[in-house]
Amino acid sequence: VGSGTGGIAAWEMSVRLLGDGNYGSSKMHLHLSQNEPFTPIKDAWEAGIRELKLPDNPRGRISEIRAKVLSNRKPPYSITGGLYDALTDSGGFMYGITNRAAVSAGNLFGETEGIDLDPAAEVAVASLFKAVKMKRVSAEELILLNITGGGYKRLAMDERIIYSKPDLILDYEAIKGKSIKDKRDKIGEKIALLYEKAYI
Repeated sequence: VGSGTGGIAAWEMSVRLLGDGNYGSSKMHLHLSQNEPFTPIKDAWEAGIRELKLPDNPRGRISEIRAKVLSNRKPPYSITGGLYDALTDSGGFMYGITNRAAVSAGNLFGETEGIDLDPAAEVAVASLFKAVKMKRVSAEELILLNITGGGYKRLAMDERIIYSKPDLILDYEAIKGKSIKDKRDKIGEKIALLYEKAYI
């Protein structure tokens, strides 16, 4: 998880299905994971605290992870109805997955299922392996594994990929330290130039 909204959504839907009365009475258990070394949600959950604290040098840690999409620095963890509540109510677990473990899981999935995985999906598969190893899930349980994406290597083999170039890039370094007005003016200039280029 990055923001964790997918995990919250799964938990909320499970609560609604249980409330309906036609879908059994067993609660689901959330098993969520983050890519090491950027794991603020996992760290807070394992410490048993509701307040999220970012690690030292978060940008540096984010630069080291393979699954960049799992790097939200302000996830809805602490708020009422957020990840903390979802994990608590579901009796859930958090996992930290190294880049190496993610790649290994992705390779095994590719060999078994015949398709390559998105880095975040590699983390999810590695988490399932870890959950089994830790005996948190068993072969008799019904498990839904969220594979968030993949097939990029396969697509590159089958099709010619054309990467589009951005029309507008807002450079952080160029506007860092400037006043709100200066930032607005700088962004406005770029947008005006883009508009002129598109319609002349």
